[in-house]
Amino acid sequence: MLNIVSTFTPEMIRIAANLQQRYDAWVFAIRDADSLPSSMYWINKPSGSYLAVKKNSGDNGTTVGAKNEETEKTYSEYQSRRAAAEKAVQDTGVVLADIIRSYKEHKLPLAMARPATILRELDIEGLLGTDLLTVGTNAFCAYEIEAGCKFSAGISDETDDFDLSWCRGSDVSLSKTSDRPVGSPLMRVLKRIDPSYRINKGKPYQALDSTGYEVELLAAPSVFRTLAKNEVFVPMPIFFEQEWLLKGRPVRHVIVSRDAKACPIFAPDPRWMALHKLWLAEKPERNANKKPKDKTQGDALLDLVMTKMKASYPLDTDFILDIPDELRRYFDRWANERGFVAQKPGFSLR
Repeated sequence: MLNIVSTFTPEMIRIAANLQQRYDAWVFAIRDADSLPSSMYWINKPSGSYLAVKKNSGDNGTTVGAKNEETEKTYSEYQSRRAAAEKAVQDTGVVLADIIRSYKEHKLPLAMARPATILRELDIEGLLGTDLLTVGTNAFCAYEIEAGCKFSAGISDETDDFDLSWCRGSDVSLSKTSDRPVGSPLMRVLKRIDPSYRINKGKPYQALDSTGYEVELLAAPSVFRTLAKNEVFVPMPIFFEQEWLLKGRPVRHVIVSRDAKACPIFAPDPRWMALHKLWLAEKPERNANKKPKDKTQGDALLDLVMTKMKASYPLDTDFILDIPDELRRYFDRWANERGFVAQKPGFSLR
């Protein structure tokens, strides 16, 4: 019944916690460095020397004043801040690399390399958790870390696509505002990673790179209003099931990818992800080849919640009463197969 291979040792739990702390410190250092102008330098003109600033590498540079005591102080302070910021990135990177090696040595769950690269860049950009949520198979590594155990083989195997759900303006978003972002934030990041990414004309909610790797942007109808006005992705409003993934309390964990780098995963509440997967397994329009895995993943995740996450994600009567009619029969079937009986909130067996 239970699709669990092994439970983490205390040392594995400690390593996973330390990885998150060290990754977050590294990202903070990168963001601090990125907040500074890319360069500051002196320009000599017939009329004298002037301080010039480049906000980024593509900037032509702007003069901000003639050389004097004030601009020399500005230049000196910038050089000090730039040196300190670059050192912080280097130092935190060294410490992060050490914990990554320990993580791999202890055979903790590994994320897939391509989605990990995208997630890392989205996080540095400040978009993961505020605007975007990881959905689909790529979320399952985070559930393993949350539960402190590993799934059996095949449940979180690599796929040729990567699904993200738009969450800005929802209850699970870390952003306190629902203001529309400027431009197409996901495509901006994808283009920075690989300029070959383009929108699939046949599926305008999907971007493809030159190898055919798929990145899909899904959005629940309730958050359409918070998409950028000039968003190049066109999520389909028929994906009403994305509403379910915006319920409950999301999971965030940092994972090591197969190419030995760290990435964060911000994923939906595991209870709602499990029910969503069970629903997908019987969705008529769903690719028939994906349905068996959907069913296995849904059952396995509910099993994991029941046995390893019952304190943080209880399957109590409050949760069950919140399950919509479209999903109720899937939960009831799982519960009947397991002989599971829900308890009242706060009840625990001793």
